[in-house]
Amino acid sequence: MPPTTRQSKRKERRSRGSTKRSSSNRSDEGCKPIPADAATTPDPISSDDKSEGNVVPLGTSEELSSSGATALQVSPQSLPTSKNSSRRRSSRGNSSLYHLAQAIVEHQKHVLFITGAGISVASGIRPFRGPTGVWTHHIWTNSTREAFRGDPLEWYNDFWLQCLGTLGRGTIKPNAGHEALEILLRRFPFTLMLITQNVDGLHPPGPRTIEAHGRLGLFKCMPDEDSDTDSDSDTDDDRLVHLGHRRKHSQSRSNKCPFRQQQSLTVDHIEPPVLRQLLREGKGPLPELPCCPVCNNIVAPQALLFDEGYHSHDFYQFRKMEDWLSKAEVVVFVGTSFAVRLPEVTLEHCRKVGIPVYNFNTCDMLLASAALNASNIRGPAEVTLPLLLREVDELQRTLDHPEPVRANAQAGDKPPRLRRSSRRTWKFCT
Repeated sequence: MPPTTRQSKRKERRSRGSTKRSSSNRSDEGCKPIPADAATTPDPISSDDKSEGNVVPLGTSEELSSSGATALQVSPQSLPTSKNSSRRRSSRGNSSLYHLAQAIVEHQKHVLFITGAGISVASGIRPFRGPTGVWTHHIWTNSTREAFRGDPLEWYNDFWLQCLGTLGRGTIKPNAGHEALEILLRRFPFTLMLITQNVDGLHPPGPRTIEAHGRLGLFKCMPDEDSDTDSDSDTDDDRLVHLGHRRKHSQSRSNKCPFRQQQSLTVDHIEPPVLRQLLREGKGPLPELPCCPVCNNIVAPQALLFDEGYHSHDFYQFRKMEDWLSKAEVVVFVGTSFAVRLPEVTLEHCRKVGIPVYNFNTCDMLLASAALNASNIRGPAEVTLPLLLREVDELQRTLDHPEPVRANAQAGDKPPRLRRSSRRTWKFCT
């Protein structure tokens, strides 16, 4: 055979092999966990980016943007042009929601959600931090029990009623993010838990919900002395998680007035009655101080101030929070910064124990490391939480209604192997 003929045949075989490999790569890529009706644009991934064990690098953040409540749209210009780049992004940048849904539905993990002000932005409530936040030095210096003690009437009229008195009132309603979380809590009442740092009352109260920073419209009786303010000393140091001080909590429960530690006052309890309508509407100025109907002491809003500990009132349920954090197997942050005590303590606990963390946020991204297994889902909570609920719905449907075993199966045959297809459904492979 002439050399030219042999060379041409070798070239033909090589071209057939490369075509076969490229088609195999495309078929493998089709099995990646990408939603059929959603598109994402992950953060750029550098060529030297490496994952460390089961740690999800920061580059795998899902950058979710939407024009509607649940549909995601991405312009063609934003999609990767390189085939290798596209394959790498699809395999690493779009699995966080699915893995979290797996932990909830399949693995029945104890999942703790911790929400912050970001989840209520779509309801019309401005966050404390960020470009549109209400956070100012005025709020920082006055949100303390010490400032309240200085001049309580001035504190109410010049600070509380001006800055926070009308927060959450009027036409403020829960948004799609609140509703998605409520559905998940009802559907998985034994494994899902929610701690909110918001005082707007947009999360419905229930046995699986803790309002850790209080609730607008409620009040507490102030003690004569501030012995229950936060401190680093405690006799009970063998707990896995520390959020409050049990010794001080036990001491303060000896008060005769139940509204100092154990119960909360509503507006209808406030004395004198002339103040009730003003406090209900969040309007001022108040002509006199609101007082407790039992002991006639001054009352303050049921909101955790900066120099107060979680142990200062039973409403904050610090022991229950510590118990939930101790048993949590997955932690999910939603719309919160990490500059306050609860997220700080939670993150430290997750690093120490090795608990996976998911961060639903538009900013304050978490950096994954060997010590912190963190995944960021970037986007507004009213978009990303309904997407999580949709993942849970699809996974539940496929697990509740699997495809039947083929009719010609013989006794002693091996059970079919379960495989997940590119459309997030489960198929039996024989």
